[in-house]
Amino acid sequence: MMAAEKPRLRCIGDSATISDGLQNVVANLGTGRDKASHTVYVADNLTSEELVAMYRTSWLAAAICDYPAEDATRKWRNWRAEADQITKIEAEEKRLGLQHKVQEALIAARILGGAALYISAENQDPSQPLKPGDKINSLILLGKDELTPGEIVRDIQSPYYGKPEFYEINSNGPGARIRVHASRFAIFTGRKVPGASVYTSNGVWGDSALQNTLSAIKSADTTVANIASLVFEANVDVMKVQGFADLLAQHQDELILRRARLQAAMKGINGMLMIDAQDDYEKKSATFSGLEALMARFFEWVSGAARIPVTRLFGRAAAALSGSGDGDERVYYDRIADIQSQDIEPAIALLDECIITQALGSRPPEIYYEWAPLRQRTEAESAEMFSKYAAAARALAGTNTGEVIPVDALSDAIVNALTELGVLPGLEAAVDKYGSLAEQSGFVGGEDEIQ
Repeated sequence: MMAAEKPRLRCIGDSATISDGLQNVVANLGTGRDKASHTVYVADNLTSEELVAMYRTSWLAAAICDYPAEDATRKWRNWRAEADQITKIEAEEKRLGLQHKVQEALIAARILGGAALYISAENQDPSQPLKPGDKINSLILLGKDELTPGEIVRDIQSPYYGKPEFYEINSNGPGARIRVHASRFAIFTGRKVPGASVYTSNGVWGDSALQNTLSAIKSADTTVANIASLVFEANVDVMKVQGFADLLAQHQDELILRRARLQAAMKGINGMLMIDAQDDYEKKSATFSGLEALMARFFEWVSGAARIPVTRLFGRAAAALSGSGDGDERVYYDRIADIQSQDIEPAIALLDECIITQALGSRPPEIYYEWAPLRQRTEAESAEMFSKYAAAARALAGTNTGEVIPVDALSDAIVNALTELGVLPGLEAAVDKYGSLAEQSGFVGGEDEIQ
């Protein structure tokens, strides 16, 4: 008895091509006849001139570039040091215009895909590395087109591995190109692209913030422009003239226009239109219902593309049921915090060392800064937090026999917390003047003393 022949998988043609994805030959899904299968993504690489023109002419493009940069630098930062040290450091920052310069550099990087602050030091060879003790004269903003990156460093031991160690400033003056060490620049790379060396010049710069929002911006701007044009066509008068085609054939254009002007003038004078009995008149009005919802959808599309909440980008209230926009705001502020920590801090790290050293004459290791919070508390929120701090302190203190934390230590901590909270102005100065709880009770060096 012959063994049963195993069923064979049959393919169309002599061979079959196996590929990933859903495919249905009968329904033409995933095949060459499927229209969707021919959709591809092509990078519409805009030139610097096109990007600047877009920034200058479209308020949406300008807002997408400006707002994150403004928000990242608006409240700036708070130094943690002695009061006189903070005063000197902030004076040095003000002399250099650091806050404004960083904001300008961020905006330029978001427009062009890259920018840099040139750190001009006193009596220094620009081809030599910048050192923390060097005296800074000024900060100069340069766009990515004004810099030519040098050769990428491939030495794995070098701190500049994967980046250029030198740049050339493209000068239009008699000095030709100037070779500058990379440490003398605060580099802002724009929107980072993975594997940037494949797509961008020398792998240094990133994309413009307008690159991946281009389609959404164009759609929104075009929609608004068409709606604005529709306003001019809100009411259209339609006049049906007896023998109109014959008059056109006889080249009576001037007669037709004169008659139309006279009829329009009569209508404008007394609101009444006189026409021939054989003529017909009709008014057609455009409808605007649904346009507001359509615009809102395009605005949300742009907001999502730019990763900026509608409430910030368009300056309007949240539209969701019982929505306050707090969730969107918090996500956006987290993104701004990421820009501060990932873009600004590394770019100006060496510059900060120079500023501290120049302001104080040395670099105390305990000095650092924190970014000021963007979201400002209301008076009601501050009062509520004060009440909670006070209640928590009282609960922690307990009675003398059952305290969780020593009262003197808790008192110092509460003074610091309330100072940071800003609900009792002058509290820290008052404690310095009148003494802390421990000082008032005669607690010195860990032992009680009789006063």
